[in-house]
Amino acid sequence: MPGDIILVGYNDKRSREIQKRTKSQFSHAMLYWYDSILHASSIVITKNPSRILLEEDEAACIMRLKDEYRNDWRIRDLITYARTFVGTLYDTKALIAMKNGKKVVPNENRQMCAKYVAQCYDYVCLDLVENYELCSPEDIHKSKLLYSIDNILLEATQEDIDFAKSYDVTQVQFESIYKFLISLNRKFPKEDIVSLNQLEAFIEANPSNGDCALELMRQTDYFDLWRLEKEHCQYLYDVEAFKNKWKGDSVNQALGVIDSSKRIIKDKQGDIQIYEKKRREVGDMEYYRQMIDLKLNIVEAAKQRIKVAEQVLAEEGVVKIKYPWCQ
Repeated sequence: MPGDIILVGYNDKRSREIQKRTKSQFSHAMLYWYDSILHASSIVITKNPSRILLEEDEAACIMRLKDEYRNDWRIRDLITYARTFVGTLYDTKALIAMKNGKKVVPNENRQMCAKYVAQCYDYVCLDLVENYELCSPEDIHKSKLLYSIDNILLEATQEDIDFAKSYDVTQVQFESIYKFLISLNRKFPKEDIVSLNQLEAFIEANPSNGDCALELMRQTDYFDLWRLEKEHCQYLYDVEAFKNKWKGDSVNQALGVIDSSKRIIKDKQGDIQIYEKKRREVGDMEYYRQMIDLKLNIVEAAKQRIKVAEQVLAEEGVVKIKYPWCQ
């Protein structure tokens, strides 16, 4: 269900150290929201649940909010708040201290997996743990506001495994953001800029640093992600390739593409308006122009996906859906 917490216990060295220190079988916590999972890794990211694979001996369970605390507005606000942290750097120093059994001094500006989950619940007035700044996955597992659902794993088919390991443009995007933020903090170590939102505030306050930030961003794949997505997911841009990719399920897939692309267009058009306003109020700097061009490219790619999906629906005898931004 939306808002569920997924706890997992991986078998890698770092996870085993966390399990040992917290006396738990779990080492990581994630939030579930329909077709995506939000969690703090090296950076707070969103991920397709179908891309998460566990070995047979790795633990997993779902922690679900008890009915007396659950309502639609609370879950909606929780996830909306959780999404504001996407792209925020991980608190690596706190993790190292935890692994070494030393005193953990959390950085309020950064995230850790359990802290991220508990903080989002705290935002909607639900105290899962005593102190979300210092909590662990095991603290969430013991929360009196939640109940556990076990035996949640399904055996993966080869098709599932192939998909989970296939090219993931979203992962590449977050890797680019992570690389950029690390470079930015090396350039401006006193600022502790841990997200793109904080970068925007930094540039507004220091317009002269906009060109430097832009150059660091250009050293990653960030501005080419929309093009990489088209190269690796060509079936989204060709009707016959789309139908061959999703034989027997092309209608559902086409509807999903239209829905997700529609949301992307709305989101990016909002970003364009914000950057246009900043050009007028802060200054017509190259950074803002480059960001507008990026958003325009993403919008155009989304429009192309919608046109392909609509043609697939038409060929399958489904009424074509028109959107004003695709005229």
